[in-house]
Amino acid sequence: MIEATKPDKIRQLSIEQQNAIDHLLQGKSDRATAEAVGVSRQTVWEWRKKDVLFITELNRQRSEMWSEARDRMKSLANRALDVLEMQLDNSDSKASLAAARYVLQGTQLLGDTSLPTGPTTPEALLMKRLRIEARQELMDRVSPNDPLKDILVTDADVEALAKSRLKKALEEAGLS
Repeated sequence: MIEATKPDKIRQLSIEQQNAIDHLLQGKSDRATAEAVGVSRQTVWEWRKKDVLFITELNRQRSEMWSEARDRMKSLANRALDVLEMQLDNSDSKASLAAARYVLQGTQLLGDTSLPTGPTTPEALLMKRLRIEARQELMDRVSPNDPLKDILVTDADVEALAKSRLKKALEEAGLS
């Protein structure tokens, strides 16, 4: 298990970054967010793509926001199901079909309705990248013609190499 960094050792987000997160959660573009918080569009883009602390805080707040929305939807579910049930028996075939579609979507028979979220801690975000790099490095060490290449590089080896590099990655990101 990866240990979380201690809050007193973590670089804090600036006021501009905190405000930018609020605007991004409202669905504003990088340009609109930048104008609202007084930075360049490029700065907002760099925060979203390169700043580990910013990315994970945005992911955490986005996940929290969607969790609250899901809870709210659950509280409306019984009333909505009553309406759908009435619409299923509607003599208008379009209304009946639309209601049936909503029911099937609600049971996830028509596809995944969950929203993806990214890593919500700096460690998790960095480990994701470090695992990819570690797997590639270990694969490069094995002969390309070796038929056992995929077996020789184990998940345990990848995880160990990635973990061994986590502390340095946290330091480089200004998080330790």
